[in-house]
Amino acid sequence: MVNAEGAKHGEIRAHMPVVGSDGRPVGTVDHLDGDFIKLMRSDDASGGRHRWIPATLVAGLDGGVVRLSVPAAQAEDAALDEDEAQRRMTMDPDGRRGFGQPDSGGGGPHGSRAQAHGPRGTPQHPQESLPSSGSPGQVAPGTDAPRRS
Repeated sequence: MVNAEGAKHGEIRAHMPVVGSDGRPVGTVDHLDGDFIKLMRSDDASGGRHRWIPATLVAGLDGGVVRLSVPAAQAEDAALDEDEAQRRMTMDPDGRRGFGQPDSGGGGPHGSRAQAHGPRGTPQHPQESLPSSGSPGQVAPGTDAPRRS
């Protein structure tokens, strides 16, 4: 049997069955997803949805089977469904990393405007020149510099 440390280094493969410490089936590996094992949605217990179990529950590999350190029922309780996984990736700043996803830019803009801006929301295109009217000492909109008259 391969120990848990060896299992975390890429020996867990797609389509491997996952069983609890009690020998009861938990699911079938879809793929590794960061700190989680993503289970296939085609399993009977999945209800047609992906589930994620923490890779820390892996006790080792035994003859092509992923064996967990907890009984199947406890592994099911620890599993995340698609809604919970999505919530963690969007709400927690470090959540994406836990699922093997790159950070989303850390503090920059999000959504459809994110592509139009560079770091920290600064536009990547040049600003249009502003008319040079106004009182001396006033700050021009969008700049740190005083207006020139």
